[in-house]
Amino acid sequence: MDYNDSKKRFKLYKAGKAWLIAGTVFLTLIGANLAANADSTTTDTGNNSVQNTQTVPNNQDITSADADQNNVTPISSKADDKNQTETTKGTDETVNEPINGDSNAVESNSTTTIDDISSKSDKDKDDVTTIAQADSNNQNSTSLNTDNINKDKNVSTETSTNNHDDSVKSDSSTPTDNAKPDGWNADHTQYTQGGQLLTGVHNIDGTYYDFDENHNIIKNNYVQSQWGSWYMFGDDGRVVSGVTQWAGTYYYFDPYTYLRVDNNYVQSQWGTWYMFGNDGRVVSGVTQWAGTYYYFDPYTYLRVDNNYVQSQWGTWYMFGNDGRIVSGVTQWAGTYYDFDPYTYLRVDNNYVQSQWGTWYMFGNDGRIVVGLADWTGAKYYFDPSTYLKVTNAWENVGYGSAYFDGNGQMDSINLFHQWYSQLNQGMPEGCEGTSLQIAASVLGRYYNLADIYNTIGYGWNLTPYNGFYGNPWGGSSYKVQTVFASAMANKLAGMVSGIQDLTGAGVGTVIDELRNGHAVVTWANIDWNLYNQNDFHVMSIVGYSNGQFLISDPYAYSQKEYWIPTSTWAYVNANTQAVGWNTPRSMNLVIN
Repeated sequence: MDYNDSKKRFKLYKAGKAWLIAGTVFLTLIGANLAANADSTTTDTGNNSVQNTQTVPNNQDITSADADQNNVTPISSKADDKNQTETTKGTDETVNEPINGDSNAVESNSTTTIDDISSKSDKDKDDVTTIAQADSNNQNSTSLNTDNINKDKNVSTETSTNNHDDSVKSDSSTPTDNAKPDGWNADHTQYTQGGQLLTGVHNIDGTYYDFDENHNIIKNNYVQSQWGSWYMFGDDGRVVSGVTQWAGTYYYFDPYTYLRVDNNYVQSQWGTWYMFGNDGRVVSGVTQWAGTYYYFDPYTYLRVDNNYVQSQWGTWYMFGNDGRIVSGVTQWAGTYYDFDPYTYLRVDNNYVQSQWGTWYMFGNDGRIVVGLADWTGAKYYFDPSTYLKVTNAWENVGYGSAYFDGNGQMDSINLFHQWYSQLNQGMPEGCEGTSLQIAASVLGRYYNLADIYNTIGYGWNLTPYNGFYGNPWGGSSYKVQTVFASAMANKLAGMVSGIQDLTGAGVGTVIDELRNGHAVVTWANIDWNLYNQNDFHVMSIVGYSNGQFLISDPYAYSQKEYWIPTSTWAYVNANTQAVGWNTPRSMNLVIN
C-alpha cells in the first residue's frame, strides 16, 4: 500500500493552534500506549533458519527461540502492559478455531478461503519496522508529527499560531463547521479522527485497523502498512494474531508484534504446535529444521512422533518420540530396525554396527534377525535373546543341529530326520523310494512307499529313464533293478512338491543343500567302492561335518548311519555304473 497524505496533514496543521494542541494531547496519550518494546516473546522454540545441507546432526531437541525472530519491535505495548493486553484480547481480538487435526473443523477470523491474494503480498517482508515504532515516531492519528509536516512543506513551526487560522483556506480534507464527528460511520467501514477520514494502519478501540486510499476499511487481506511491514486483517477488519486460515492454507501471526512468523515451530492459540515454513505457510511432510528433520501430518499438520512414515517423495523414514528423524538401531513395533546415519533410510539385509558398538543383522524386511540368516554366501545364527551373532557353538536351527565357527559361519550340520528301512517295508529292491522317504522326513513330509512306486510306475517293460525297471517287491534279473533321478523327479512332481533332479552336483552343492535343510538322495555303491558293480545302491546324505558326509542307509533292519569322506562320496557317486545300463554320472536328487 502506498501511503502519501502529506498534503492533508499540512492543512490539518495549519487549521489552528487550538486544534494542534488538542491533537498533541491525544497523541501524547496514545504515544505511551504505542511505545516500542524489544522484549516481546513468541510462543515458540528453535532456530529461525533452515539448514540446506542434506546430512545434518540429528540429536537436537526443539527448543525455544527468541521472540524477535524478524528483529522487530512489538506492534503495541502488550509486552509492557499485561493488564491492558488481557483486556484487549478478551474483548477485541478474534479467537481462531483449531486446524482440522485438532477439532476436525477449521475456522479463522477471516473467511475460510480467499481467492485473490493482494498483489502486494509477494513483496519482501523481512526488513520491516513494527506498528509500535511507526506510532511512536508519528504522534497523531495520521501517523505523522508536526515537525515532519513542517519539514516536508518547508514551513517553520514558528508560523503555527492562532493568527494563522484566518489565513488558511479549507478544502475537502480540512475540518469545517460541517465536519463529521470522530468515530465510525454508520456501516462501520470508515473512521473519522480529528475531522478527517483515516487511511493506513491505526490504533482504534484497543486494536488495529487498516484503511485504503479511499478511506475504506480493509478486511480479509494481507497488506503492507505505511511503514513497510505486512499484516493480516481479518473479516472484521482487525489485525490478526495466532494461526489463521487464508489463501488455501494457514499462517501464524505473532500475538505481540502481529508479524507473520516464518520458519518456526510455534504453539497455536488452542494449544497444539505447528511448523511454519520460510514462506509462512503451515508445513506438512518431511521438513528440515533446527539441525534435523521432522514429519508433519499432511491432514492434521501435527508433528508425527514414533512412527515409520512415507515422505512426500516416496521414501520411508522413522521419526522418534521427540519427532526427530531417527538414525541407528531403533526399537519400534515390537522389534528393532536400523536407519542409516547419512541417508536415514532403513537398512535391509545387512550386518551393521550399532551406535553403541555391537553388530546386528537386519533382514529383507528391515527387522533385526534372530535365528538363521543368509549373508554374503554363508549362513549365520543370531541369538534370539541378545540378537548377537553366535560363534564357536552348536545351535538348534530348527531343521537340524548346526555348529557355527569363530566367524559365525555354519560349519557342520546334522539334519533332523526319520530313518526308514526298505527291508522292513517288504521292498528289498526299493532303496530309491525309501531314501526319498528319509529325505522328505527332514521337511516334515511322510509318504507311503507303495504309493511312491505306484506313481513312478514299475515293470520289466520299462527302463530306468522312464520308470522303475523290475519289481521293487523283489525278483531276479540280469540287469540292475532301479530308476534314475530324472525319471523319479518327473514322475513324482505332482506328488512330492519341490522334488528336483540334482544330477551332476559336486561336494559344494551338496553341502549347501544340507545347510539349507535339504537331504540329498544319492546313487552310489553299497560298500562305497567300485569293485562290484552289482552292488548298485541308493542312500540319503543327511549331514556334514569336518569334510565328511553322514549317510543314512535304508538297506538294513535297524538304523544304519555312518560318516564317509566327501572325497570318497564324490569318486563313487561319479563313477558307479549299474549293470546293463549307461548310468548318468554324479546322479542325485533333492527335495526343496
